[in-house]
Amino acid sequence: MTTVGPHSLKDEEVEAFIFDVDGTLLNTMPLFLPSWYVTCDEFGLTIDEHQFYHFAGLPLPTIVHELHQEQKNEPPTEEFIQQFLKKKKSSHAAHEAKHGGPEKIDCVVRIALEAKKQGRRLACATSGLRVHVEKHLKEAGIFELFEHIVCAEDLPKGRGKPNPDIFLEAAKKLGTEPHKCRAFEDGESGLEAAYKAGMHVIDVRDIPGYPMHDALHKVMHERRKSRTWLD
Repeated sequence: MTTVGPHSLKDEEVEAFIFDVDGTLLNTMPLFLPSWYVTCDEFGLTIDEHQFYHFAGLPLPTIVHELHQEQKNEPPTEEFIQQFLKKKKSSHAAHEAKHGGPEKIDCVVRIALEAKKQGRRLACATSGLRVHVEKHLKEAGIFELFEHIVCAEDLPKGRGKPNPDIFLEAAKKLGTEPHKCRAFEDGESGLEAAYKAGMHVIDVRDIPGYPMHDALHKVMHERRKSRTWLD
């Protein structure tokens, strides 16, 4: 496993494991992309696969804000964001009803299962919408592994990833100091958030068996080369 940054813990030093969900525990990312295409088209915006993976880990309102700002040269209204996300939810629900839900990312889920078996404490810290996150975790049969699930919507506005708040809140709910936690992430904003929280950060994309494809591989290397947040 690849550790991001200088902070590292021996296995026996880890008190809690904190996992992102989309793209970390579950292979949801390819399933979410079609609803972005449909919704952007209806609301006069565009997004491509490269942009989609570039945004990985950011809260959904932040993504809508950045697309609108870039393409319309002005920030969206709060009403626009809410209407956009409402449409996106319904579009994704229709797509999932037809094609089914996400598969587990086995190489990461095995780590969570082993940690639980050892009596470790587990939580999730995700930018995903709770309505999707809990449904997907339950359908995958791993919802009960986690004592707490912290979503971006639980935080004050503007404090989602790459800010550390979501990981700090997960550690707080587990009653554990952040520097004694090991965090598992796939998105650049999530890796940065966990790093800023002072955790031992693992990039799951380097774990053997991780489902990598060309667009994700390209964005991953671009983002790694342009990092400015590592000490």
